[in-house]
Amino acid sequence: MRSLLAWGGLALAAGLLAGTGAELLPRAHLAWRLLGAADDPPALARLRLEAVATPDRVADAIDAAVAAQDDTLAQSFLELADGRGIPVDAARRARVAALGEGAPLRAARAFADGALTGQADSGVGLAGAFAADLTGLGDLRALAREGGHLLRDEPHDPIVLGLAGVGLAATAATYAGGLGAVARGGATLLKTAHRSGRLSRPLATHLARLARESVDPGAVRALALAAGRLDLAGARTAARAGLRTGAVAELTALGGQAYALQGRMGTRGVLQVLSLARSPAEVSRAVRLAEGMGPATRAVLKLLDRAALVIGAVLMELVRTVGLALGWCWGVTLFCRRLGLAIGRLIWAEPRRARTPCGAGIGHRAPSPLATAAGA
Repeated sequence: MRSLLAWGGLALAAGLLAGTGAELLPRAHLAWRLLGAADDPPALARLRLEAVATPDRVADAIDAAVAAQDDTLAQSFLELADGRGIPVDAARRARVAALGEGAPLRAARAFADGALTGQADSGVGLAGAFAADLTGLGDLRALAREGGHLLRDEPHDPIVLGLAGVGLAATAATYAGGLGAVARGGATLLKTAHRSGRLSRPLATHLARLARESVDPGAVRALALAAGRLDLAGARTAARAGLRTGAVAELTALGGQAYALQGRMGTRGVLQVLSLARSPAEVSRAVRLAEGMGPATRAVLKLLDRAALVIGAVLMELVRTVGLALGWCWGVTLFCRRLGLAIGRLIWAEPRRARTPCGAGIGHRAPSPLATAAGA
């Protein structure tokens, strides 16, 4: 009876381990791979794309990009589909190609809007904003507007003031070449993203702190006064004199990352990243993602959102899944041990105890040598 119960328990344990393992082990394997790719944005994105980059979803995303007249995003989805072997019908490819043919007219309007308003969502629009900032007029215009609010003690935008000051100081270095172009372009990108409402809230808060710390308060008022008089030379002098090196270096580094992204993803791609990233570290991870994914980066970000950049809130769930898998392995080890013992007992049964000879009953005891000597 005991043997039957033991074998029944082993059979039940085997069923439970098999049932839980079939579901747990694939999840644990994926969790382990995700944890291993936590510091490698391209590898992390590729792993997560396996579940979401389906033909239907890619097709819907291409249609949405075409409807929004976002030719670079539509082309990015085509790159992603071709790279992963996802079929895309000829009609969709034709619509993407037709969208690209209408780009020149949109480009002319975008350049004018960028130059006049400082807002842009394309490379040409950014070129217009950059052209205005390169002469100093765009920054002077922003300083005159926001500086006027500051001088009248009205609500003002510290991000625009700080970036305009940094931009004015970088303009002279831009003409001389070197890192000035990166600082100038980065400041324009960040200012454009902010004015277009494309910065994520945490990143905007961080940028506002950097902008406030980068320019001395007294220099801000001098900048505002010079801008109000349309004194470009005076504004540049005040900007160079009032910059604080430490905060400006951090601000310039963030702008440089945005500038690098613009070269790889285009203006809309940069704005897409800045709307998702919550810190400069995540912007840096986006640069690494763009280096690894190439033209498909915008499509990856569209499908995965911030999950393309960070493990996120699922980190503890991934760790728990791996821990459960380790516990399952320990359970398998114990099961194998018990099964081995049971099989050993079945094959090598315990020998019966030898029978005692006749006349040597349970109560009979052989005389000890001491008793024998005493009797003699």
